Amino acid sequence: MSSQHRFTTIGIYVQPPVAGQEHCLDFYKACGYDYLEFCDTGFGHRPDRLTEYYAGFAKSLTEAQKKGFRVWILLLAGMKQWKGPEPQGAAGTFGTLDRNMLNERLAYIRLAVRSLKHADGFQFFAGDPGGDPEGRATVADCAAFAREVRQIVREEAPAAGFAVNLWAIAEWAGFTSPFTLDFWQKQVALSKAAVAQSDLLGPDCGVVFSMDNYYRSLTLRCHADAGVRPELYPRAHDIQALRRRGVKPIYGWPYFLVDECDDGFITPNNVVTKGQAGSETRYIRAIVDHGLALKLDGLVANASFVAAEPLNVYAFGRMCRDANFSPEQALDEFAGLIATDESKATLARALRFMDNHSNWQNSLPKAYRLPDFPIGDPTDPDAALKLLDAVMPREQAPIPLPEPPAAYLARVRQRVLNIKAGETGGPNPHFRPQN
Repeated sequence: MSSQHRFTTIGIYVQPPVAGQEHCLDFYKACGYDYLEFCDTGFGHRPDRLTEYYAGFAKSLTEAQKKGFRVWILLLAGMKQWKGPEPQGAAGTFGTLDRNMLNERLAYIRLAVRSLKHADGFQFFAGDPGGDPEGRATVADCAAFAREVRQIVREEAPAAGFAVNLWAIAEWAGFTSPFTLDFWQKQVALSKAAVAQSDLLGPDCGVVFSMDNYYRSLTLRCHADAGVRPELYPRAHDIQALRRRGVKPIYGWPYFLVDECDDGFITPNNVVTKGQAGSETRYIRAIVDHGLALKLDGLVANASFVAAEPLNVYAFGRMCRDANFSPEQALDEFAGLIATDESKATLARALRFMDNHSNWQNSLPKAYRLPDFPIGDPTDPDAALKLLDAVMPREQAPIPLPEPPAAYLARVRQRVLNIKAGETGGPNPHFRPQN
């Protein structure tokens, strides 16, 4: 795809690097990312441990900024505070119509923003986790909550940006299951309603769209099984209307694609298969093209298992930088980072086989699957394994990688073995959308 539009932000949502993993920041930089999102999980720490928690978080934030990244913090606003007895735990979500609970949560959010006030921005996170588990709150209540968080950011970190992330905002309308068509239709309806709220979005309050109906396998499966075409949202005219209102930034957040998180309805479940290598380059190119066509300010990938998914992380960053960078180029270039010059073409063929058998593709309804790479041989896992036998890993990759080339090759081999065993991520035969 050729496009005159260029993203001003190429982002990735990741965990703050822990000791010994700082080189991952150099990997993101080499892939073309200029923006990171870290999640504030202070709600999962006992109050007497928060000073220590935020001191460590602030240090990680500073280190990322020193590397040249802009860093925004996701505020999972609808979470109860863990109070023990263990140092860490999960207290769950709460209904924001309880003003006492809401005030308590706002006080903890204020502490977070104050402790991380040198961040470049903060995002109010609508749901999953969040929303209203009591099923009584409305999108207007969600917007009111977001305004209060925005005001805290204005007071505690006046130089920081702010945005409302619409991920799972459907949880603010009865808290329906994401395994229902109703949820995904509400996701569009409530996103539109949130955008239309007065005194919310504007020059000091951006918006982040989940873009589910453009790409997400669970979403498309629920629509396809009901015989309903998904409404694409946002559309270009929606973005243009936001521009006229001065809203900034405007991002897309295609979660689950770059990193194979568990979407809850495939088999085998990723609780078993997480950490395996994956390749979804054709689908990454497609969602990036949608973002460019919409003229978003940027897209944000995610990576929970960075060591397992360096190929997808690399492809997303490179494709956001270059509208003409093809899936084939991504596989060939990445193969050259892992394998010697003599064997990189062989690895590229094996990676095409892995991409053609991706969990993501197999979990999509057939009507939404993209054409396979026309690779010929290898046509089966045994042939792919023979190719991998001939691949020699580089001793030193030309860019920083999350782990050495040989370790990544071992993950690719295991992925092909999983494919051979029939573990290809197709829909769980027991999954039935609850329409």
